[in-house]
Amino acid sequence: MTRVWLVRLGEYGEAEAYALETGELATGWCLPNFTEALDRAAILAELQTAYPDEKPGTLKNWSVQLNQLCNKASEGDLTVTPLKTASRQLAIGRIKGGFFAAKGQHPARKVEWLHTDLPRDALKQDLLYSLGASQTICEISRNNAASRFEEIVKTRRDPGDSALPALEQSNGDEEDAETESAIDLVELARDQIERHISSAFVGHAFTRLIDAILQADGYQTKVSPPGSDKGIDIVAGQGALGFDGPRLVVQVKSGDLVTDQPTLQSLIGCISDVQAEHGLLVSWSGFTPPVRQRVNELYFRVRLWGRDEILNALFRTYDRLPESIRADLPLQRIWAYLPQEDAQ
Repeated sequence: MTRVWLVRLGEYGEAEAYALETGELATGWCLPNFTEALDRAAILAELQTAYPDEKPGTLKNWSVQLNQLCNKASEGDLTVTPLKTASRQLAIGRIKGGFFAAKGQHPARKVEWLHTDLPRDALKQDLLYSLGASQTICEISRNNAASRFEEIVKTRRDPGDSALPALEQSNGDEEDAETESAIDLVELARDQIERHISSAFVGHAFTRLIDAILQADGYQTKVSPPGSDKGIDIVAGQGALGFDGPRLVVQVKSGDLVTDQPTLQSLIGCISDVQAEHGLLVSWSGFTPPVRQRVNELYFRVRLWGRDEILNALFRTYDRLPESIRADLPLQRIWAYLPQEDAQ
């Protein structure tokens, strides 16, 4: 039976570009002698040699994760990677062949990428909850996950647990099961906030949210009315009348539309047309690869806000947003203990 494995690619997504380009899910553990089939005990011994200063519990946790990737995951299984560098999209791949040492020293598996731009909104909350596991590698098995991810591969939509016949859960030992139980509370909270924004702020309401964030950051703004905006949703400037710089032209895209190169070019044209200095392109569902590749080229002229940037701006300004916005998006700051993440 097909199994589904969560595989993260770095705390900050630093291994994502390599994986997406090569199809190699290379972990961050550096094990120069990792060149033959090793069982969990042998993996633990290699980790103890490579990381002599780490705590025994941490090394044991790492060995469980690596054992799952190398010995439990099979050819044909699915992998799911929450991307940190592509507007919080998901990448789904299917494992091809056995494990090997990528770059000569990093335990890895080869995958055929099936989707690299799946919006997190495509998954229902229970699957998103499972993806909140704080480990680098673990099996996602609850709530009929295997059948649902196979359907997601075909349709890009989660049918839900009740829409498919229940399958027998994978047989794993207790240590394997533990790796799915630790939940990243920050990730879970962001998923819940994203889901609410997706449903409550659609179309012009989403533009209103972005406008409120800009005003909270000190801009005077003018919002185009609903309907045809000729590429300009918001104009913004500093100073009492909004005449002072930096002056911005803002284009806002909500919903499932991934923003493409023509949209970016249209915004660049609008900057000159209205004698603004900069552009801000806001896209809830992210940007196509050609647009993302121009981030550095356009750094001093255009900024791109995907979901991460939108949420960061929201959290930064939330206390200064209008009561009407906060009523539609009620958030509360909390303190929670977050155990140290034993991951690479």
